[in-house]
Amino acid sequence: MPNQPFTIPDRTSTSHHFFFQGVDLKPLLGLALCLGFVASVVNTLSELHFQLAPGFSLREFLRQFSLYGSCCLLGAIFAEKIPMHVLLIRREGSWSKKLLLLVLFGIIPGVSIGVAYYYLFAPYRFNPLVPFWIRKLGSPYDTFILSLRASVTEELVFRFLLLTAFFYILKRAFHPLIEQGFGLTQWIPVLFSVLFSSLLFGVVHGAYGFMTAFLAGIALCLSFFRGGLESVILAHFLADFLFFNWTYL
Repeated sequence: MPNQPFTIPDRTSTSHHFFFQGVDLKPLLGLALCLGFVASVVNTLSELHFQLAPGFSLREFLRQFSLYGSCCLLGAIFAEKIPMHVLLIRREGSWSKKLLLLVLFGIIPGVSIGVAYYYLFAPYRFNPLVPFWIRKLGSPYDTFILSLRASVTEELVFRFLLLTAFFYILKRAFHPLIEQGFGLTQWIPVLFSVLFSSLLFGVVHGAYGFMTAFLAGIALCLSFFRGGLESVILAHFLADFLFFNWTYL
């Protein structure tokens, strides 16, 4: 869970650090650039495959890279300030324990959400409000690249950035009450950050997808807290991949 031991490196120990608000930005910038690049590549491949763009544009790629890179940097800063270990691979523990977490909070919720998606959304799968390029899915690669795009880009925005941002803001707002030991106030930042980010996640999925996306968002938030970014991306990918294959192929 978010509250874990955290120490700020000694600013006088080395000149190879760049601090902002007590956070060393150098390692976070590297992480943000890597995640932003991956998101931009996946998004570009998806747009080209579904012919949502006339062709590769370096300008558009750099725009996406700057957008996702900035989101990841902000998310990483908020996570450091909480503090919260976002990446499962960087958490303490054996590899067997991390693999177990990946199964518990990645594979199992992913399959469960995929099944729920199918039964709840299948009656509306050919509704005109569903984007035409989704209704035209015709091969496993179609569903793979679309699921990969959604899982990477949406998790970086809604969980890595928005969830951590809401959590940080609410934790600071309720810090005086939490310090005074007022009952359940310590859980308010967690509950409302999950609620707010899941509501936004539901809104962007439109009228027919709002409720299923909202409920899935809550499950994905819990997966993110417990299993890290890797687990929630895996869960999101499996949910969409299974749903798209069962529904449209």
